[in-house]
Amino acid sequence: MSANSSNRSSEIPPEIAFISLPKGLAQFHHLPTHVPVWTRDQAEVEKKGYDFQEGVAVMEGLLKSAPGAPGAYLYQLFVNKWRKLVEVNPYFESNRIAEAIPKLIEILNIDPECPLTSFQLGYCFRATGELEKSESFYKQALRMAPDAGWIWSNLGRTYQAMGDKTRAGEAFWKALELLPGDHFVLEQLLGLGEIFLSTPGGKNDGEVLFTRRSDHEKKKKAEMNGEKDSQRLLILGGELLQDGLFDLACQCFEKILTDPEKKQPARLGLGTAHLEAGRFKEAERFLGEYLDENPGSAAAHLNLFKVYLAQDERDLAWEEILTAVQLDPNHLDALRQIYFLYRETGRLEECFELLDRLALENPMGYAPLLIKAGGLAGLNDWEGAEKTLRESLRRAPQQEEILFFYTAELGKRGKQGELIELLEKGSPTLPLSLTINLALAYSQMGQAEKGKQYLRKFLARPGLAPLEKKRAGSLLDDFERNS
Repeated sequence: MSANSSNRSSEIPPEIAFISLPKGLAQFHHLPTHVPVWTRDQAEVEKKGYDFQEGVAVMEGLLKSAPGAPGAYLYQLFVNKWRKLVEVNPYFESNRIAEAIPKLIEILNIDPECPLTSFQLGYCFRATGELEKSESFYKQALRMAPDAGWIWSNLGRTYQAMGDKTRAGEAFWKALELLPGDHFVLEQLLGLGEIFLSTPGGKNDGEVLFTRRSDHEKKKKAEMNGEKDSQRLLILGGELLQDGLFDLACQCFEKILTDPEKKQPARLGLGTAHLEAGRFKEAERFLGEYLDENPGSAAAHLNLFKVYLAQDERDLAWEEILTAVQLDPNHLDALRQIYFLYRETGRLEECFELLDRLALENPMGYAPLLIKAGGLAGLNDWEGAEKTLRESLRRAPQQEEILFFYTAELGKRGKQGELIELLEKGSPTLPLSLTINLALAYSQMGQAEKGKQYLRKFLARPGLAPLEKKRAGSLLDDFERNS
């Protein structure tokens, strides 16, 4: 080839321009950081983001006109694998995950250094329960695309499935470093007790600050050490329980035991904290002492049930959970536990009879019916589940737990119209969980703008909790990007 022909092979046609991809996104797709676009579309693409499907056509045009252009090797690899990647999508959409795996292996044979394909294999193996393979493919993807935060967050999910909270936390922290403010990652770190929320107030009203666990614990310990009032210590102990700082909660409740008026609630707090920390003998002792004086506490009987169940003392556990349910037939947590026990022992019919009896004896109680509806739905008896849900809703028309479960089930069954009708005839000020279900239903019916209107109305409410504001805002941003 002559020098002139070589130069011509590197000339970029005037109808093709280049835009920059974020480093992590380029790594993820095994592409250069600069990718080709049609010149006429450059401004629109820079505004809305790169369309990889459209990008394939531009790459093909570039390779045809200038096969020696910088980055041509990676563009050719991308073109070669992209159509096969698109062919895999229907397997994901129809939840045929296992069938997608050999197709993805074929793509990896075309481009062994493709993080996207390794990422998808990591997802597939997590879905099929092959967690070590999932971890391996996510790590392979990260070796090639270390700046792609969403790979770190998915690796964190695999570690969660493994029950490895320590490594899950480490992966989510790395994801947050690469995806600052990512709502999903923040929620995972909150759930793991790795970060805590604080709201500074003042002129930045609505701002949410996130504090690392170690810093939060130091602050709470100083607060506890400086507090003398028993009532305020009880409140603080409850906050420490909620934060998952169980050892500190024990120390807090122990400070109150010398106060005759607050000794009993302190014992309940100590029993609960020891239970959550896995110190079952200590939990049994304090809960037993509390119940000696307060035998009518459903919460204490429920916690003692959990103590006995953890120690595989089944007979004692049954006795405690039945007592808790009799004391408070509308206690959702207790009813969920008893449903779990009956299901695990193959006695669902007996469980349904108990739930029916509790519903009959407590004509205003909705919880037994809600638990039964969940059981019937799990048995694919939607007709029976919906009938039970309607009765539960008649007893408690605005109860969020009922509406959330009902609308979630309608959504699963493609009954978005019924979901919308159910929520729109209720309260005009729906909580966030139901606002999200309503917005998603409209989006799935091709009316995304209507869904966005509900999210905007929610965000306009005064006094919103900062985290709720952040969640609704994140979903609205997603709607805006995808519309």
